[in-house]
Amino acid sequence: MLEPMLFDPDVSKQRGSGAQARGFLTLRHSLFLSCVQDIAKLALDSDQRTPSIKNLMTSLEDSHLCEVLREKYAIWVVPSVEAETDPEIIVALERMEIREQAERRAQFDEILAKAKRIWAALEVEPYLTGFLTIRDKVSAHTEVHLVADKYQFVDIGTLGIKWSDMRQAIETMQSLVEDLGLVIRNAGFAWEVLDRQLVKASKDFWLVPGSGA
Repeated sequence: MLEPMLFDPDVSKQRGSGAQARGFLTLRHSLFLSCVQDIAKLALDSDQRTPSIKNLMTSLEDSHLCEVLREKYAIWVVPSVEAETDPEIIVALERMEIREQAERRAQFDEILAKAKRIWAALEVEPYLTGFLTIRDKVSAHTEVHLVADKYQFVDIGTLGIKWSDMRQAIETMQSLVEDLGLVIRNAGFAWEVLDRQLVKASKDFWLVPGSGA
């Protein structure tokens, strides 16, 4: 819902000008704060009850836990040897399964290593720190400072955040969630399907009457 307000010039022109301008800006600001708060929470929340990316990545520093997850990722097919009577076929099936398990263990290590690289880069992004500041001092809690006998709110404009930073954060987090889902649950996520549904909902909402677009 927010993306067209930021990046679609037709939406800004048709809905963000004239009598609608003030409402458009208010809605954009509210959606921006809501998205930033969710990004900060899902990425950086340190409460141990929260399955944030930070907490999950910290847990995956445990070598024993990784070994357990690696084995669960690798051993998920049981060779069907019960019906076989030929010893050579049984041995061949067992060797095939052992080889496939070794390949899946290597795949697990590759996925986990990639997730760690992505998280290490994301964690130090200045915009992510800015999002956390907004969450802690603007959206979830309102912090004010007394300056020259006047109370002032935190100025978001001083945090150096660009509209595109939100898109970058979400895309990076989607990649991390995909990798974490594979190594922890051995399951993926249908991002493409979800994205199509959300884009359609957004277009239907922002469709300018009579445009036919």
